[in-house]
Amino acid sequence: MSSLDIVDYDDIWRTEVTKPSIVVQIEDSHPGTRQATGRYTHRVIITAHCLIPVSHQKATLTAIDLAAEVERVIDNNRFGIDPKCIGAPEIQVSGDTGYLFGFDGVVVRGVQWIQPLFLGKDYFSDDELRGSIWLAVNPVDADDKGEYSQIWPKETDDENTDENDAGSSGGVTG
Repeated sequence: MSSLDIVDYDDIWRTEVTKPSIVVQIEDSHPGTRQATGRYTHRVIITAHCLIPVSHQKATLTAIDLAAEVERVIDNNRFGIDPKCIGAPEIQVSGDTGYLFGFDGVVVRGVQWIQPLFLGKDYFSDDELRGSIWLAVNPVDADDKGEYSQIWPKETDDENTDENDAGSSGGVTG
């Protein structure tokens, strides 16, 4: 294919399709699972419509081929965005989307995918360190640090251990 137009969605209704073109449609989004960093997930549904004029030799085959190429480009592509902010695309379907446009004189094949976007600030700091595990069984005051015993890693320094220590085996004694 010698040239390909990426057509602005607002212009598609005013544009005559005279050569292979792609219209990218952002359809809608749905909530997803919050990330481990605390970021909210938007699962955005996107469709790339590949339009080929019927005057093009083997228009249907060319539209199918272009849609397959778009699908390969989309697969595992984060489009240069930090992976902390975007997930891998989840391709849903590739098929005839010509009925959506109602254009005469074009063959249209679309590739639809869900693009997870992780927007907003992290709730948890990247440099937050977790150095040990502390345990309390049925504490009287859950906010009292004195009711907890360090169970991992075991401190070996005598001044850092007390009678509430879980013992050298790493288990919890009662």
